[in-house]
Amino acid sequence: MFSERKVLLVVNPISGNRDKEEILVKVAEKAEEDDYVLSIFSTTGFDDLGEIRKLVKNLCPSRVLVAGGDGTISMVAEAITGSNIIFGIIPAGSANGLSADFGLPSSIDESIEVAFGEKSIHIDAVRINDEISLHLSDIGLNALLVKNYENGDLRGKLGYALEMFKTLNEHQNFRVRITTESTVLETEALVVIIANAKKYGTGISINPFGDMSDGLFELVIAKRIDFIETAKFLTGNADFNHDVMEVLSVESAKIECLDREVYFQVDGEYKGEVKELNTSIMKGFVRIAVP
Repeated sequence: MFSERKVLLVVNPISGNRDKEEILVKVAEKAEEDDYVLSIFSTTGFDDLGEIRKLVKNLCPSRVLVAGGDGTISMVAEAITGSNIIFGIIPAGSANGLSADFGLPSSIDESIEVAFGEKSIHIDAVRINDEISLHLSDIGLNALLVKNYENGDLRGKLGYALEMFKTLNEHQNFRVRITTESTVLETEALVVIIANAKKYGTGISINPFGDMSDGLFELVIAKRIDFIETAKFLTGNADFNHDVMEVLSVESAKIECLDREVYFQVDGEYKGEVKELNTSIMKGFVRIAVP
């Protein structure tokens, strides 16, 4: 049984460039104001998932908050799935795409108010091999960008922008076969996005048709760079050229890279190179606090 008056805050101390000390102080003030007993866990990069699961089991909190980027958010969500714990997000990463999808406020004070609030919804997740994705994962161009960004020196959106030039020069298209419940698609691709959500952290709506609670996810296949067709797609125009962009709404899919291993990222964290991904929807994965 979960305690009505306990809250666990998980902090990634190295995510983004936001002052975590300010977050800690303000969460502590809000917890005291609302008569919660607060516990804090800082991630270390060593078995954080297992440690958070132990804490949840021992503390029995009614609410778990996370201050970090999309990768940390997905990890904490995995730690509490199957419970009725309310999951509150305090955006503190470099891009914060998941937060943008929910319209979460960017200010610390406002995001803490939402995280402690009573409005919540259940959202889906996508299992990708042994990984869990709440937001947007992909193979190809963007995953290479994430890799280059992680190896770069500059954080934030400016860091992404600078690494994009390097990434565009390095990237090569790849051949992919996608097998779903109803179709088989084989094509050359620039990127294949496994999209549970709509927006990258830049605010760009890469999946205008997405709904995180509909029991489906989208595969967005960009076959080549075409600025006109991409602009049409990003603005929600369904009359885009299917020789350039393709979108499949699915419950599961097998993705095979036919000519080589391809760069792979999950919710903003680079995972290496892969040849094959098996993906499936996980309905009602976690209960999340929203405005």
